[in-house]
Amino acid sequence: MKKAYLCFLSMMLYHLSFSQIPCSLDPTFDSDGTLIVSTSRLAEHIIIQDDGKIVVACNPFGNGSAQIRRYNVDGTLDLSYGSSGTFTVTVAEVATRINGMVMYNNNIYICGTTTTNIGGTNTYPYTAAITTNGGYLSSFGISGVKKFTNLYTCEGIVMDNTGNIYISGSYNLDELYVLKTDVNGNPDLTYDGDGMALEETGDINRWYQVADIQLDNNNQVVITGKKMKANNGSPGPAFWNMMVMRFQTNGSLDNTFATGGIGLYNSDQNEFDEGVQIHVTPNNQYIVCGNTYDDVDYDYNVLKLNNNGSTDNSFGTNGWILNDLLNTNDMENNLNSALLPDGRILLTGNQGDGDTVYFSLLMLESDGSRDISFAPDGLFTHVFGVNNNSSSSGMAVDDNGKIVLGGYTRTCVNGTCGPLYMALSRYNSSFGPAGLAETKEENNILLYPNPAGRNEMIHLELESNEEITDLIIYNASGQVQNAGFMVQSNSLMATSAPSGTYFCKVTTQSGNSIIQFVIE
Repeated sequence: MKKAYLCFLSMMLYHLSFSQIPCSLDPTFDSDGTLIVSTSRLAEHIIIQDDGKIVVACNPFGNGSAQIRRYNVDGTLDLSYGSSGTFTVTVAEVATRINGMVMYNNNIYICGTTTTNIGGTNTYPYTAAITTNGGYLSSFGISGVKKFTNLYTCEGIVMDNTGNIYISGSYNLDELYVLKTDVNGNPDLTYDGDGMALEETGDINRWYQVADIQLDNNNQVVITGKKMKANNGSPGPAFWNMMVMRFQTNGSLDNTFATGGIGLYNSDQNEFDEGVQIHVTPNNQYIVCGNTYDDVDYDYNVLKLNNNGSTDNSFGTNGWILNDLLNTNDMENNLNSALLPDGRILLTGNQGDGDTVYFSLLMLESDGSRDISFAPDGLFTHVFGVNNNSSSSGMAVDDNGKIVLGGYTRTCVNGTCGPLYMALSRYNSSFGPAGLAETKEENNILLYPNPAGRNEMIHLELESNEEITDLIIYNASGQVQNAGFMVQSNSLMATSAPSGTYFCKVTTQSGNSIIQFVIE
């Protein structure tokens, strides 16, 4: 009887945890789900800590220094962080911007681009490491900062499980780079011989522009952005190709991907397409989210690629999904996206023309269709009260499905706009773990103890007499968690896995089942 009760309770907790909730502003965040703060700031990158605190990279609107702020779960500024809640990042004297932000071992690592007027106005990128309390990490670079004065821009940063850092951006206008360093900012000389891989267009009138960098499931670097005709009066028709490149772990282009490691894509021969972010699925396909311009307006786009760089023609139309959000030919810019653990795709940016422009959230099902259970026609938009002109560019989603957006808001009347303010908002939603679409809804497994401690054996029992043929652990983000667990046929142990929520996928002769558990 006790076993049956525990199984029933586990099943109910699973369904309560992952029943889908329609999108709505979360009133527990600053009383109405929205927060308007200082002037001339853009909230462009967001990380949600395990304790729910929100770390926000705030760029200047124009020249000036960047800031990192940390907010409590209720939307108040965390005064224990930095100086009264804010850490200021100044690398060059004219301007410092943050173009990418990740967390590793509770420290924040950023990359960005600066503007200096020493020796003439020019730009160069940097990386920096920030401690959990809001100060420079002294072991990184020189007093927490590493400058790269031989490069032009840095547009994205990603870290692997051992702390190696990869950044990407422009070396020259017609040449991009991928740079690999160790956790202290020192170049990894095993990567392309000097720590840096370069790729040029071969034509000074054809430029590369990097937008995002990620690591796939084979620890290979994938980047996206666009290749375009330079706006410099050069002959020939204008074009944008959505660009995706893949590099091997040694820094060379992967010739098994697309054409010599480089994929160039267009939704139609007459369209202008760009990638903004690239996501890796559990089976190592790639989902690229970006924008399409059709000589009338910008629309959100999504392209799904097979691992070899070919388009997945089972997705949308020849691998493409294009979304004119309201089908009204308004200008719409996709500025951020997320691949959720349940396989859905969430895109954000702005929607609207003229004075009134909205924060927007578009939710797509894993097949690219709009998720009408998330919001009517899959789209949720809002403005900030009388501030009717807004755009979101930063986004993060926590383990419970709450979505945090950041950007700017202001008031515009007849084309005249007032001061620009930094804006944050939080939404209720939900999701379940990825890679588990084939699991049975009924949960006939007893897992105990739950929660469990590190190095404590966790046992699994089936009410049936079936044999467990496979057992896979997923983390709270829906990724396979191989490291840190010892797995046997009917038991497992967390040897070094971090504390948190996990999912155990159990395969038997009759199918798959899923059960949630916690490591304290």
